[in-house]
Amino acid sequence: MVIIDIFIFTLTVVLILLMLLLFVPFCYGIKLSNDEKGFFYRVHICWMFGLFQLAYNRKNLLCMRLFGILIKIKRDKHKKVKIKNKNEKNEKAGKKHKGRKLTKKEVIYFIECFTKLVKKYRPKKLVLSGELGFEDPSITGFIQGLANAFELPVDIEELKLTYDKDIYSWKLHTSGKITGYYLFFIFLKLILYKPTRNLLR
Repeated sequence: MVIIDIFIFTLTVVLILLMLLLFVPFCYGIKLSNDEKGFFYRVHICWMFGLFQLAYNRKNLLCMRLFGILIKIKRDKHKKVKIKNKNEKNEKAGKKHKGRKLTKKEVIYFIECFTKLVKKYRPKKLVLSGELGFEDPSITGFIQGLANAFELPVDIEELKLTYDKDIYSWKLHTSGKITGYYLFFIFLKLILYKPTRNLLR
């Protein structure tokens, strides 16, 4: 009887967690910037009102926060070198990676799935701020003309366009939400597609 109760409790917890993953949205944020210090980017994802957070930046630093506990993971810079050395050893030993070429139909299918994801979860607006100017004033004027002529999904009210100097100091940020059930639906479509299974073999 105790074993049955434990099994029912475990199954209930798993089902609740699965429902939360599928229907409670993940919030994401993307920040890009460029100034005198160089180019910088940061991607941030949070779930369950910030109880679970994940962030990655240009410094190869992965930060996780679980129930308020911060965990930092520094990416190994030598990882790529190790993979490269392994590939070189395989080439010297005569080992070659057996790849499979995709047909045009299969490529179109993958593109359609990716396009559906982008349309579903693309951010409604990007916010661009800072100061931007080119050595040639005509280029700055051309960019301003494009922004006025077309309804671009970019808010540039906080962006100052400069005509008398060359400057690239700007910040771009956006945010949105992702729901798990649609990702799961696309994942099933790809897994059930025979060419995908052949690629994973």
